[in-house]
Amino acid sequence: MGSWTRPTCKCCISKAVQPLVALELIEDINMETKRWLMTRIQAEKIVGGAELMVHPGEDDDGNMLLVSASQHVLLRAAEVVGLYKLYKDGSMIAFSYRDSRNFQNSDNINEFLTLAERQFIILRTLENIKVVDEKYIPGYPTETLYPGEAIFNRLQKSKILHTFYPLHDEQILCKLGARWHSYTNLSLQPIDSIYSYFGGSVAMYFSFLEFFTCSLMPIAAFGAAVVLLSMDTIDKCILFSVFNMIWSTVVMELWKRHSSVLSYTWGTMQMNSQFEEPRVDYKGSMGINPITHRYQPYYPAWRRKLKIWCVSVPVLCLFLSFSLFGMYVFFRMEALVKAYYSENDGCWACVLYLPSILHTLYVTGMNSLYKMVAEVLTEWENHRLESSYQNHLTIKVLVKLASLLVLTQIINQLIETSVPYLYKTIMRKGAGLKKMTMENTPDIDKIKLQGEMSSFPGMFDEYMELFVQFGYVSLFSCIYPLTALLVMVNNITEIRMDAMKLCHLFRKPFISPAANIGVWQTAFEIIGFLSVISNCFLISISPQVEGYCAENNITPKNVLIWTVGIEHALLAIKIILAFAIPDVPQWVKLRIERVEYQSLQALKHKLAEADKDDSREMAAKETLSDGTTGFNSAESSLYTSNKQLNLL
Repeated sequence: MGSWTRPTCKCCISKAVQPLVALELIEDINMETKRWLMTRIQAEKIVGGAELMVHPGEDDDGNMLLVSASQHVLLRAAEVVGLYKLYKDGSMIAFSYRDSRNFQNSDNINEFLTLAERQFIILRTLENIKVVDEKYIPGYPTETLYPGEAIFNRLQKSKILHTFYPLHDEQILCKLGARWHSYTNLSLQPIDSIYSYFGGSVAMYFSFLEFFTCSLMPIAAFGAAVVLLSMDTIDKCILFSVFNMIWSTVVMELWKRHSSVLSYTWGTMQMNSQFEEPRVDYKGSMGINPITHRYQPYYPAWRRKLKIWCVSVPVLCLFLSFSLFGMYVFFRMEALVKAYYSENDGCWACVLYLPSILHTLYVTGMNSLYKMVAEVLTEWENHRLESSYQNHLTIKVLVKLASLLVLTQIINQLIETSVPYLYKTIMRKGAGLKKMTMENTPDIDKIKLQGEMSSFPGMFDEYMELFVQFGYVSLFSCIYPLTALLVMVNNITEIRMDAMKLCHLFRKPFISPAANIGVWQTAFEIIGFLSVISNCFLISISPQVEGYCAENNITPKNVLIWTVGIEHALLAIKIILAFAIPDVPQWVKLRIERVEYQSLQALKHKLAEADKDDSREMAAKETLSDGTTGFNSAESSLYTSNKQLNLL
């Protein structure tokens, strides 16, 4: 068994050093490569290393590496990443390593940084190990390297690094699971504990899922009342249109307020994406960032925009045309099959469903193909930040939303329900035996078992499912009032199913801090606007409205004018409501403004002190040179300005 190594000392593997990340190299890894990689991971940053602690796994000749970090390295990296933490006065400010003793719980790294934050910091640190003077990967002379290249990205592309993943903490996971996905616990989700263990993006999704499910209660109750009271169709449609408009607006505005409170509490609200490290796959000519003074790749924005408008958008339009063509073929096939069925009495009735089955297969296949193409295009566009990459990918895939079918939603729900059920009924039958064997299993074998689990697919499909649900409720509740009730019942089970999958069926993912749900917020708001338009026009073409217009000699032109007028009025009310509800609570605004004021005062104080030091330095130089140095007033002013810029 090897030992943990770090720049300053060595210590035996024990519970005092908790492995945070596991790296699996290829089975027949060249030991020269493994030793070189360990050296780069544990070397000091001044020579291009990461200053992390690394363990060779079960033995020096194996293909496993375990990585951890000291408190000193984690705190220094927390400042570089830009994490916000609680100061001694209760305010949330950017963490400073020099002032670390004035931050709450900074002396206890497990309390100060969550498990997800520590693992995210290690991920960023490993990704930032760059090539210094190596010409090729040691042990693999054909794998050439260039200065500034990200080593871990290159190892993955060369298939030398099989995978790397954050490790579960079994004790914390068991406690979290008991409070989270247990059906005996009917309370709300432990969102803060989810954030601490899994990270911001995951916690933000589950918080939104819970918020959305709870917000369905009023519209579900309203729909049930409409059904029980057997209201007239036209009255039902009008009431639902107005109620939907108010509901969709208020829900999304209140979610903004709720998410801002969460992000402020977690310290992610004020993290500036401008100072984020570039994506690992971001390519460009190497240079010095004029803001951060770090050696980073640069890619012109105009080239990225040229790729988007000249290639990505035309490809998107091409796939949309394929989708419309599929719908046209579906309608033609449906008409032909109905005609054939009516002319042949002995024909089986199942033939009527053939067009729908074929169209479903076509849409599913096209969606899978388009998603792969969208990922390739988004990668090719070369976005600098991971958040920008995810936003552009989401926008591309959302434009195919029109081709989604109800059948797809049903299939997804059946899969999501059956898989955790099988896990509980089959896998846990051997829970006693598993517990006995795991007690005698070395730690390295437990880690390898985590590596054999499926990788986490991300939150895109989960958000898409909620997006479709929101569309059903907003767009079609006036036709089927019980839509919201059915969605709410579905989501109550969805929370536990998704939680169980995340805890037991997938490897623990690396999750970056998140301040909101990103581009999905805009997508949900767009659906809210479309719901007003669709509901108004659904009412205008209903048989009851047509009958009323025929009795009162109202022309279709006048009906259209009235529909457009009412639709504009409802949109105006929706916009007024959106502006009337503040996105951020007042107390959060006050705390942020207070911190900004204190920062400005501290900066003024530093500039004033710098001016005093410069004045004394200039006076001393003039005295020593006896007025003959030629250091004139213009140069003095320039020197002072440069000094202030350095402080900034």
